[in-house]
Order: sequence, then C-alpha cells, then structure tokens
Amino acid sequence: MQTAQISQRWTLQTQSIQNHLVGEINQILTTSIGDYPNFDMVASAFKLSGRTLRRQLAEAGTSYQKLVDTSRSEYALNCLKGTDMTTDDIAESLGFSDVANFRHAFKKWVGVSPAAYRAQGLAS
Repeated sequence: MQTAQISQRWTLQTQSIQNHLVGEINQILTTSIGDYPNFDMVASAFKLSGRTLRRQLAEAGTSYQKLVDTSRSEYALNCLKGTDMTTDDIAESLGFSDVANFRHAFKKWVGVSPAAYRAQGLAS
C-alpha cells in the first residue's frame, strides 16, 4: 500500500511541476508577443536540456509550438474582438513575415479567416 501512495504523490508532484512549467512558459510568451524566444532559449532559461523540456511538455500534453500557437491565436482573437487593428497590423505585431501566412495560421487555429471572423460577428 505504501508503494501506491508514494507513486500517487510522485505523480501529483510531477504534474504540479509540469503545470508550473507550462504556466511559466505561457507567461514568457505573453510578454514576448511578436518576438518569441526560440525553444533553445526557453530550455536554457529553465536550465533544462532541450530534450528534457520537450519530454516534460509532452508529459503535460503539449509542446512548445502548441504553446506559441495558443499565445498567438489568443492575441489575434483579442485584437479582432477589442480593437480596430487591421489584419496586416495584427500579423506584423505577431511577428509574421507575411500577412498571408498569418491568415493561413489563423484559419488553422479558428477555422475561419480573420475577415470572416469579424464579419460573422464572432469577435463580438
């Protein structure tokens, strides 16, 4: 019975560490809109190898790219909801080199283009 309790505590502690790590990375991404650090920079900031960070994020059910995409999509949705920023301005502020790339990514994230999102009243 004691082994099961130790295993359960270990699992909870590991999940807590992973959730904290994901939260910290999300905070970094939120404050780095348009100038996201690369994966190796994030791993270095947490004094982890890239392999360890990749494994911990996978165990938390995510990846660095998924976190970046979520940060970008949330920012874009907020801009479309709460500002009159153009699609070009949003793309530029997110660090996209081409507005077409942003439109493609947005459609992948949300299922419709930024213009359709606004036109359908989804932003309100």
